[in-house]
Amino acid sequence: MLRVTAVTMAFKILAPALMLAGCGHSGYAVRSVPRIAADNVGKPVSRLQEAFGEPRKIDQTSTRWLYVWFLPQKPDGAPTGFHGCEMEVTVDPRSQRVLGYSLSNIGWSSCREVERKIRVAEL
Repeated sequence: MLRVTAVTMAFKILAPALMLAGCGHSGYAVRSVPRIAADNVGKPVSRLQEAFGEPRKIDQTSTRWLYVWFLPQKPDGAPTGFHGCEMEVTVDPRSQRVLGYSLSNIGWSSCREVERKIRVAEL
């Protein structure tokens, strides 16, 4: 009986510590596309490439680059077709930092409802 009591006491003491250790911050979070775009203005475009993959198109001029991503979405009740969110991001070619962005709803989709996983922990 004494062993059972000792094990129970040890579990009560160690369980909260183990649970907190298991709940550590993974460094990733699910965010809406508008929030991801807004949070990454002034940061390297590589963060967006990590979240959305390779862009569909990159237009390059001497003063800026325009990255374009299409993020497909299938809204409930939408007819068959082309639905999603198109994100255009303006990037400084020298620093590779995001200068601004534009979002366009395609079909029955809404950009604010499209979510992706992004790294939120700074290295």
